[in-house]
Amino acid sequence: MIQSAAPQVEIETRMRDIVKFGSYEAVYLFSEEGLYLAKAHSDDPLDEERLAEISLILNDVKRLANTLGKIQRLKEVFMEGDNFRKIIFRFFTAFGQNVVLAAVVAPHKTYRRYTNDLQRMINSFEFNEE
Repeated sequence: MIQSAAPQVEIETRMRDIVKFGSYEAVYLFSEEGLYLAKAHSDDPLDEERLAEISLILNDVKRLANTLGKIQRLKEVFMEGDNFRKIIFRFFTAFGQNVVLAAVVAPHKTYRRYTNDLQRMINSFEFNEE
């Protein structure tokens, strides 16, 4: 697959489409250290730093789940409030590192299809160390 633009540009373009058409409020791709690699959000931006902090905490939870619960390679943490708003944290490897895809989804909207498609797209970029 030949990509014409930088991965971040292509990923953020897809993210903006998901925010617009998928009723996501925000979607971020963080490194394991909590640094954002790509992002898109609606007109009402979220506290990006808090979302990054939660992704760092959940990386610790992921390690703890493996140690205590023998849950290997935790893939996703899903949170839903009384107002049906959802926050999803998806863990996977991309660009030669562990990453966290975080999405905030509007009430009564589904997320799996868009999140799966976005993850596949991110994984389609080959990581070449030069």
